[in-house]
Amino acid sequence: MNINQWITLSISLILGAISPGPSIVLVIKNTLSGSQKQGIYTAIGHGFGFGLYAFISSIALSTIIIYQSSIELYMRILGALLLLWISYTFIRSKNFTLKDHLDYESINIRLAKCFKQGFLIAFLNPKILAWMLAIYIPFINPSYPPMQLIYMGILAIIIDSSWYIGIAIILSKTTRLSYIKDNVSNINKIIGIILAIYAITLINDIVQY
Repeated sequence: MNINQWITLSISLILGAISPGPSIVLVIKNTLSGSQKQGIYTAIGHGFGFGLYAFISSIALSTIIIYQSSIELYMRILGALLLLWISYTFIRSKNFTLKDHLDYESINIRLAKCFKQGFLIAFLNPKILAWMLAIYIPFINPSYPPMQLIYMGILAIIIDSSWYIGIAIILSKTTRLSYIKDNVSNINKIIGIILAIYAITLINDIVQY
């Protein structure tokens, strides 16, 4: 992969990480009801779940292309269409009110449990699997060595963990969530529009392929 591909992949992963949903609720809840450290462990666990999905997706897609190279074009079409569908769900998403899902009552959760909670909420989320399949299809090449796919998974872990660790650190300094609470729907719509543009560029590349 060249530098432009790495940058594009990074941006796609960032968009997936910052989209408000159940994951950010868990990180916020464990931070505010526990401590910064609990929020950070939750964030790291989520990053590993996110990254594991990325690695599994890249391995699976690469294997399919190796043994069924004739369907590579169809997979790229599927990825672009799947990305369009995901962008549509973001744009059409209803207002997700964070305050209705948060409980600030002080609790003491073991750090290992925080990590497990973060990991499971990522790994058991089918939306993340759909996201990974859509994102990784354009970047998979059967000629890539295994280490290339591992690096792609590590990149996903770093980006996802960094975002949620940042959330945990910021929220441990303040309890002001008004901006996130009031703009969840708008954030998702912006992400959806960016994804739609990206999907259209992928479709254009496929047409010219």
